[in-house]
Parts: sequence; structure tokens; C-alpha cells
Amino acid sequence: MKLRSYLTSKQFKVTVITLHLILLILGAIDYAFYNFSRRTLIDQQNEKMKIQAENISASIQLSRKGEDYMTWMLGQNLRSVALYAQSNLDPDIEKVTNEQLDIISKKAGIDHITLMKRSGDDIIGYKSSDPKELGMTTKNWRGYWFEAFNQLLDHKNVDVPVGQILPNYWAGPMNTSMTNTQNVDLWGYYYDGTTNYIIDPFVHDEKFREYQKDTGVDAMISQIVQNSIVTEVSVFNPPIFLKEQEQFIKEGVVWYSDREILFGSYNLKDARDDEYVKQAYESQKELSYETTIHGTSVLKSFIPLHLDYPVVVGLVADLTTVNATMHEFQKNLLIIISITTILGVIFFLLVSKYYSRNKEVAFQSVRDVFVENIDQMFSSIKEQRHDFNNHLSTIHSLVQLGEYDELKKYTKEIVGETMIVNDIININSPAISALIQAKITQAMNNKILFEHDIINMGNISLGTLKSTDLVKILSNLIDNAFDAVENNPEEDRYVVVNGYVENDHLCFGVFNKGTILQDEQINQIFEKGFSTKSNTEKHSGLGLYIVNTILKKYNGNVFVEPLADGNLFKLRIPLYALGKEVKKIG
Repeated sequence: MKLRSYLTSKQFKVTVITLHLILLILGAIDYAFYNFSRRTLIDQQNEKMKIQAENISASIQLSRKGEDYMTWMLGQNLRSVALYAQSNLDPDIEKVTNEQLDIISKKAGIDHITLMKRSGDDIIGYKSSDPKELGMTTKNWRGYWFEAFNQLLDHKNVDVPVGQILPNYWAGPMNTSMTNTQNVDLWGYYYDGTTNYIIDPFVHDEKFREYQKDTGVDAMISQIVQNSIVTEVSVFNPPIFLKEQEQFIKEGVVWYSDREILFGSYNLKDARDDEYVKQAYESQKELSYETTIHGTSVLKSFIPLHLDYPVVVGLVADLTTVNATMHEFQKNLLIIISITTILGVIFFLLVSKYYSRNKEVAFQSVRDVFVENIDQMFSSIKEQRHDFNNHLSTIHSLVQLGEYDELKKYTKEIVGETMIVNDIININSPAISALIQAKITQAMNNKILFEHDIINMGNISLGTLKSTDLVKILSNLIDNAFDAVENNPEEDRYVVVNGYVENDHLCFGVFNKGTILQDEQINQIFEKGFSTKSNTEKHSGLGLYIVNTILKKYNGNVFVEPLADGNLFKLRIPLYALGKEVKKIG
């Protein structure tokens, strides 16, 4: 009743409707802002995890190099052990005992030595310091092992695509042992024809695992989990994880080379992981989704790595802190909105009351403001007329005095100022506008007639990144054109730039008067380091190479069209290639 005593019936209805609209708008703003802020935080988390994935990629590559070097050294050492064993064993395998092999392997500091020989169509372990190797068949082994053994025994150079190859020697890649699946071993195989057997010294992977743990990928992953929001890292082996390649399993043990998780761990599982690993692997794009695992809200990201074998890194980030922060933020925002709404209602009532009592004063105030604005407009017109009269007076005086050269310079300055203003008005892109203005000034300083005609630019809006690339392209082309005319007579220093949108393509042309390019020059002009200028210290030959490189990124192209009095460089960029940052207007 008190509210209605201040307002008329119409004003009361308007007030109620306005309050409802304000509440709806504020609620929508709160919802949108909450989701936008949360999405921003999630995107930041994704970027951080992408950086972590890049660190893991670098670690994998460095670790691979270190591991390759270590296995190479181990392989060379095994060859030396084989030569040592050969010098201490009878060349006839029947005269060698298992006990001798045990003694030699211990003296050489390796785990075991096996002697292998042909038996029918098989090659078997015949003598060994490891009882499990005795009677071992090899003809059904996976990979290239049996092929390499036969090449050695046939006195042929081993040419299989894996392992380490040295004279009379081949070391197979580190893998799970066929005779003892609890071990991952590295083997060496030596045969030079002076014995009737292959000497096979081998070592277990304890030292190799210690190296991986201390300096390899798992060490990097452990640091990431300890020092960041990431709670788990899984380096997936996609063909095995997605069951696209059959795992080799013996006695319930998965082969070392066929493990699903190459590095890290995989305890925080979700039913959607398979699909996301597959999509990331096939599309080579980063993917992520939110889920709840063991009652905790997490963000799972899947990032493909560009290595010499397929890898997808899965990272899990705990979103507990993010959600708590957003809930606290939303609570505070609701409090602020409520207080603002109440204050707005009070203010609206006071304004309405004041408006009702002082309507005439308000009308008078509006009239005063209107008159004041009109006065300011007339003052502005008078100032412009004054400047215009000054220009006319100066021109008139110069005509009367016959100072036509000064008149020419004065009117040229006025026209130049007008051109600059028109440039600012007509070009929609701030970056391109700034570039054109800079080149106008540069052209005037170098006495170059520089014209430009950029149309339809109101139909596009370029983002910062795309504008930067476009400025690099145009700047290089215009600078090349200026360089091409700098030695021309002043009346022939002429450069034209035009730009337009045609058939969903952004098009530019840069023409300069001067020497026409020959076919052999056109074929080389976009190559790195090539330049048609004589001063190679000043010109590096990189300008057009940079232009071509940037254009390829946007599926664009550039070509040269020799004309009668100069050269025209044309470029086209499809609008779709510019992505989200190019939007049609109107």
C-alpha cells in the first residue's frame, strides 16, 4: 500500500514488470557468467595439461635417445662377452658343458649364456647356464628373430629392420623372455663360422629399469603428478589399447612391447576413455571431458603426440578446487545481485517520486541541455568554417602573390591530411588501417606515389592473430614494391594496393612500376634466400618466402602477373580457412 501511495496505477504496474524483467535478466547474466567463467577455468586447465603433454613428449624423445644409447652399449658389451666366451669354449657344442657356460657368464658379469644350433627345420637352445633355455624352440617366435638366426648361420649379413647389427652379430630388441615371462631381457647373438653354434649371452632389465625410473619418462610423470593439478598420467599405446592389434600373451603375461600403457598408470578409468583415445588417435586433435571418478569431479584430457610411433597421453586433473572456487564465486555474485536489485528498487522509487514532483523542472533541464548541445554544435561549425576560411585566405594570398610552388605544396598537405582521414574511416581493420597509414607516410618521405583501394572490408572482422599475419603479408609485399621503385625516376615511382572480398575469398593486389620479372625469376622468387635485388646485405630474400609460408597456413596462394609497365602480386585467402575469427556481417 505504501508503494502504491507513491505511484500511480500505471507506474505501479510498470514497476512490477520492470522488477520481474530485472530479476530475469540478472538471473540469466548470473547463469551465463558462471558457465563462461567455469569454461574459461576449464580451458586454462586444458592448456596447462597440453603443456604437460608437450613436456612428456619431449621427455619421451630424450628418454628414447638415452635408452637407445644404453641398449646400444649393452649390445656391444654382449658382443664382447660372446667373443670372450668363444675364446674359452670348444668350437664343438657337444664338448661344451652347461657348467662352463655358468662360470663364463658370472666372470663376464652377465646373467646367462645359451648356445643355439640347428635341429631339423628349427634352431634350438642346446646348452645354457639357464636350465629353462635348454630345448628352447625358436621357429615360432614372433618378429624377425628366427629370420636373423638363419641369416647368421648361413653366413649372410643380417638385414632385419629391428635390433642392433654388427659384423657376425645381431642383438634383438629388449622384450619379454620366451622361457621366463617374468623377465624382460636383452639378447646378443654371435656366429662367425668357427663354431657349430650361435653364442647367445643375455642380461635382465634391472639396470635398464633403474635408468628409466631415475631419468626416464616415468620420473618426469612422477614430478608432474607431485607438482601440479594432474593426479594421473597414462601414456596409451592406441593399437593395443583399442584392440586394433592383437596382444601377445604367454602364461598370462602381456609382452613388454605389447603393453597397453607405455608409461605412467591407469587407475582412474571411465567407460568413455576408449572412444576418446580412438578419436584423439584418429583425428590427431586434443579432446577432453568432465566426469566423476570415486566421488571426485575430474577433467580427463587426451592429447596425441607426434612421435615416430602412435601415442596418446591421458591426463586427469582434479576439479575439486575449481568447483569450490566457482561455487563461492556464484554465492558472492548472487549476494551482490540481490543487494544491487534492492538498491535499484529503492533508487527507482526515489526517482519516480522525484520525477512526479519535479516533472516541469525535468522538462526545463532537458530543454537547457538541448539548447546547450545546439550551441556547442554551432560553435563547432563556426570553428570548422574559421579553419576553412583560413585555408581559403592562404590559398587566395598565394595565388595573388604568384607563389604557385608554395600553393602546390600547401594544397598537397591539405589533400594528404584528407587522405589520412579517409583511410581511417574507410578501412574496417585497425591493423590494416595502421599499416596503410604507415606506408602512406613512408611513401611520401621517399617521393613514391602510393595509391590504395580497399573495398568491402566492412564485410569482415579480423581477429588479432589473423590481422597480425595479414599485416606481415601486406607489409612484405608493399616493402618489396617500394624497393622495386626506389631507383626509378621520381615520376615512375608508383605503387598501388587494392583489397576486396570476392567469391568467399579475401583478395589483395600490390602493383609496382619497374622492370618486368622474367619467367625464371618468377619460378624462384618465393624460395628462401632468393632475391632480385643487387644489394644482398640489405635484402635477405626472406620477404616473399615468409608471405608464401603464412599463406599456406590459411590455404591461400600468391602469384606474380607481369604487366606492360611493372609487376602485380596477387593473393587470395579463403574465408573458411580463417576460422572463427572471421565473421560475416550483415
